[in-house]
Amino acid sequence: MLKRFAKYLEGGFGFLSSVQALRDGRCWALIPTAAVWLSVLGGFVVRQRSLNALEQELKLPRRWETWVGRIKPSADTIAYTFQRFDCASLRALNWVMVKRLKRRKALQRRWVPGAMWVAAVDGHELFASRKRCCAECLVRQIQTREGVVTEYYHRVVVCQLVGVTPPMVLDMELIRPGEGEVAAAHRLLQRLLAACPRLVDVFTLDALYLEAPLVKWLRVRGKHVVIVLKEDRLHLTQDVEGLLPLTESVTIQEGSTTATLWDIEDLTSWSALGDSVRVVCSEEEAVRRERVGRQWIYRTERHTWRWVTTLPASEVPASFIRIYGHLRWDLENRGFNEWVTHWGFDHCFKHAPKAILAFLFTLVLAFALTMVFFTRALKPALQAGKTRLWLALRFFEELASCQGTYVWARAP
Repeated sequence: MLKRFAKYLEGGFGFLSSVQALRDGRCWALIPTAAVWLSVLGGFVVRQRSLNALEQELKLPRRWETWVGRIKPSADTIAYTFQRFDCASLRALNWVMVKRLKRRKALQRRWVPGAMWVAAVDGHELFASRKRCCAECLVRQIQTREGVVTEYYHRVVVCQLVGVTPPMVLDMELIRPGEGEVAAAHRLLQRLLAACPRLVDVFTLDALYLEAPLVKWLRVRGKHVVIVLKEDRLHLTQDVEGLLPLTESVTIQEGSTTATLWDIEDLTSWSALGDSVRVVCSEEEAVRRERVGRQWIYRTERHTWRWVTTLPASEVPASFIRIYGHLRWDLENRGFNEWVTHWGFDHCFKHAPKAILAFLFTLVLAFALTMVFFTRALKPALQAGKTRLWLALRFFEELASCQGTYVWARAP
């Protein structure tokens, strides 16, 4: 299975050549950057959760040579290298993988109506410590039983394609001390749209991102937004409340969910934007069931959603806006939740800004490449009843059976 995985990556994406273009800032590198990075990628692929656990496996003879090459790094070498990693080369590798997957039709569009590609941007807290810190740690004061203590933590902003399989991460950016999430997201989007200007059509965002400078900047570059509207936007909310009774509604049925939609166009209450916007409101009622005491208990959930969008009603109906707005949760459910639960996304492998980003990029690449291999390269009969954890175990078993022979077409 591991040989098939390597062959799939080489044949479809020229993977090893791209890996050998990775760089780090070591002056005297006895172990190639590609060997160090492939060790970490392989560790994530077989679900190793720490550098010490990975080092114990790398020490075993005639096993990891099949994936890494003849020279294998220690945990200290990995940490030292990743602390000096050229994250720009990792971003470039990630963008190459995304573009090649899209060109080969390997990105399967799910739940996304229309022809637009949608990406979500959101922040996530990685880890926190009350003792260890670095130059770019965020700081907060926590009230405890012993009094107020200082806590050091890191947050990252992630941009991910949503409604597709695999859910590819496009870019990540650490939030710096003294700045907010929106500022880090703006920096991320500047870099992403400069490198991949046609990759995303619509950005779906939380209410935190409802800021006129960011929306203006995206509109100048031909990108649309779908942003959650909350009550703190007083003037826009008041206009919506006044116009709702005068607006005709449409009711749609989606599985067990009934949604009533109102589409309000040409709102000029957001004066800072200097342009009219559109607001789509959705009142949703869904029937859920759960098993309690050998019985099925049915309950009805009701939710009200409002989204501000720049997409014109003549091109994109309100039902599409509702779907784009809910796709924001794809980053939370198929992104952060799965990475934290099964991949060690919140683990601090090395407390240094470059190392944090390098490990995160490697993790999300391992996540995406194993998913696309599982869904595209394995036949449905082999996939049936299997999970990607099963795939990781098969990879791990094959490391021992290869007896040191390379799974790549040439030595890494």
